[in-house]
Amino acid sequence: MTLFTELLDFGKSAIRIQQTRLRWTRRGLHVAYLLAALLPAVWILSHRTPVAWLRPICKDTLPILAASAIAVILPRLFRRAGASAWSLLVIALTQATFQAWCYNTGSHPARSLLQIWGIFPVNDACFYYTQACELLNGQRITFMLGPRQPYPLLLAVLLRIFGHDFRTITLVFTIVMALATWSAFEVIRSRFGGLMAAAFLVCVTFLIRIHCAGLLVTEQLAVLYSLCAVAMLVEGVATEGKAKTWLYCGGIFFLTQALNARPAAYMTLPFLILASWQLFDSSLKVRGKMILLSAIAVTVSFLLHDVTYKRVAAARVPSNGWYCIYGMLNGGNWGDGLKHSQQVSQNKSVMTPSNWQATVSVHVEGLRRLREECLYEIRHHPEKIVRGWLRGAQFFWSKNTPFRASIADMPSVWFTESARWFTALGIVFSLFFLLRRGSLSPKLKIYQALSWLNMAALLGMIISLPFAPPWDGETRIYAATLPLFFLLPAFGVGGLYLLIANRFHRTTVELNADSQSNFPIHSAVIIGGALSLLIVLAPWCLLRAGSAAKNGWHPVRVMIGELVGGPPSLSPFNLRSLQAGYHLRLTDDTQPTWLPNISRKDFIQTLPLGGYSPLASAFKRLPPGSELVVLPYYVWLVLDEEDAQTQKFRARPEQTGHIVSPPVYFSKRLNIQNP
Repeated sequence: MTLFTELLDFGKSAIRIQQTRLRWTRRGLHVAYLLAALLPAVWILSHRTPVAWLRPICKDTLPILAASAIAVILPRLFRRAGASAWSLLVIALTQATFQAWCYNTGSHPARSLLQIWGIFPVNDACFYYTQACELLNGQRITFMLGPRQPYPLLLAVLLRIFGHDFRTITLVFTIVMALATWSAFEVIRSRFGGLMAAAFLVCVTFLIRIHCAGLLVTEQLAVLYSLCAVAMLVEGVATEGKAKTWLYCGGIFFLTQALNARPAAYMTLPFLILASWQLFDSSLKVRGKMILLSAIAVTVSFLLHDVTYKRVAAARVPSNGWYCIYGMLNGGNWGDGLKHSQQVSQNKSVMTPSNWQATVSVHVEGLRRLREECLYEIRHHPEKIVRGWLRGAQFFWSKNTPFRASIADMPSVWFTESARWFTALGIVFSLFFLLRRGSLSPKLKIYQALSWLNMAALLGMIISLPFAPPWDGETRIYAATLPLFFLLPAFGVGGLYLLIANRFHRTTVELNADSQSNFPIHSAVIIGGALSLLIVLAPWCLLRAGSAAKNGWHPVRVMIGELVGGPPSLSPFNLRSLQAGYHLRLTDDTQPTWLPNISRKDFIQTLPLGGYSPLASAFKRLPPGSELVVLPYYVWLVLDEEDAQTQKFRARPEQTGHIVSPPVYFSKRLNIQNP
C-alpha cells in the first residue's frame, strides 16, 4: 500500500511538473509571438522606405481608421494562443511609420513646431535637451520652470546609453509607445469588445502622430504613463478579487506620474479617488480602505517627484503655469503673463548661453512676483476664476480641444467632429448607466463601473480648465489625461452598439479567445514601473558628489563664453570635448534623405521660422558635405566639410567678440553671406 501511495504521489508530481513546463512553454511562445510582431516596425525604422508608402498613414485620416479596424479583426481571425500579437504588429507598424516619416523626409508628419529637419529639437524640446545635458555633465539643472524633471532625467539616461544618438532614442520611444498603446487597447478589447477598442485606438493614434512621434518633449512620457494607467484602471474596474485593489491603485499611481511629467488636469486624481468608493461595492470598511490606498498611491507619486526635484534642481523656480493663470485672470493668454513677468522684473534681455545665469536669476524673480500677484487676485477677486472657467469651457467645446489644435496638421474635420459627438454620446451613456445602477442586468455592471472612470476623467478636466487653460497649448497640454478621456468617445461607440444590439436582441459583448491573457497588463506594469524606477534612481546615478560639479558650467557654455569674449582668431574647438550634440549631414539631391543624411531639397523645404528666419539665405547656400550640430542652450554649429571630418570647429571672425542671437555659429571656411 505504501509503495502504491508513493507511486501515486510520484505520478501526481510528474503531472504537475509537466503542466508547469507546458504553462511556461506557452508563455514563452506568447513572448516570442510578441517580439516577432515588433520586427516589422524595427525593420521600417532601420531601413529606407519610399515616402509614397508612408504618406497615407502619416497624412490622411481613413488609413488610421482602417489600421485600427485591422488591429481588431486580425486577432478574431486567428483565434489561438498569441492572437493578440497581430494587433501589436499593426499598432507598432503604424506608429513606426510616423517615425519613419521623420527619418525619410526630414520633417514631422504633423509639421510640429517642436522639431526641425526631422530630428532637431527646437523651442521646448531644446529646453529639455539642455536640462538633460546638464545632468549628464554631473551638474544640477540651472533653469527649470517648476518641477518638470521626469522627462529630462529619462532623456539624460537615454543620451548616456545611446551616445546622443537621437535616431536610436526616438526608435526606442516608438517601440515602447507601441507596447503601451497595445496594452491599453488589448485590455479594452478583451473586456468591452472590438468596437470600443478600435475607437479608443483611433483617438490615441492621432494623438501620438501629432504630439509625440519624433518629438523630444514631455508629452511622450506623459502619454506613455497614461496608457499604462488606462490599461490598469480598466482592468481594475472589470476584474474582481484582491487584484482589483492593486490594479486600480497602480493605475492611479501611473496617472499621477503622467501628470507630474506633464502637469495639467490634476483634478482628475481626487475624482478617481472618490470613484473608488463606488467601484468597490462592499462593506464601509473595504470602501474606506480603498479610498485610503488610492490616496496613498497619489501621495507616494508626489513624494517621489518632490525628492527627485530637490536632488536635480539648482534652485526652486515657480512653474510657468503662472503665466497661464495670469492670462486667465486678465482675459489673455500665457504670453501676457510672460510680458508682465518681464515688466515687473525689468528684464528685456534674451536668454543666450553667454548670459544664461544672469538672465535665469531675473526670470526667477519675475516669476515669483507674478505668482504673488496671481495669488492676490485669486484671494480678492475669486469671480475672475469663474469667468476664466466659463471662457475655458467655451473654448474647449467650440475649438474641440481634445481632438483639434490650430498649430499642426490635423485629421479631417469630419473625423474630429464625429469624435466630439461620440464623446457627448459617451457622457450620456455613462450617466444612463450610473442612474440605472439598481436595475441593470449583471452583464452590464462592467459598463457601469467604467462609467465612473469616464465621469472622473470628464469632471477632472472640466474643473481644471481655469488652471490649465485650453488656449495655451490646446491639445498637447492635456496629454497626461487624454488617453483616459478617450474612453468617452470609445464608450459612445460601444454604447451605441449596445443600444442597437439590445434592440434586435443580439449578444451584447463577445469576448475574444485571447481575453484571459495577462500579457497586456504585465506589459503596462513593466513599462510604467521601469520608467518610474529609472527616473527615481537617475539623479543619484547622474549627479556627482560635490558642489563644484553640481554648479559647474557645461562645456558648451564654456565654448560660447570664449566665442563671445574672445579675439577674432580663436583656436579651433574640439567638438568631441563638448560631450553633446547630434550631427545632421547635408547631401546633394541625388541622394535621398535618410537621417542623419538630409538632401538639400528636403533641408530647404523645412527651414526653421521665427528667430531663425534671418538665417534662411545662409542655410540655402550651404554646400553638400556641410554638417549641422545641435547643442544644448539652443546652440547650433554649421560645419564645413573639413571641420565635419576633423570634428574641429573654427569660428568665423565676425561671429566672435559679441553675443550672437540666435546662437547659430558658422564655420570659418563656409562660402556664404555673413549671417
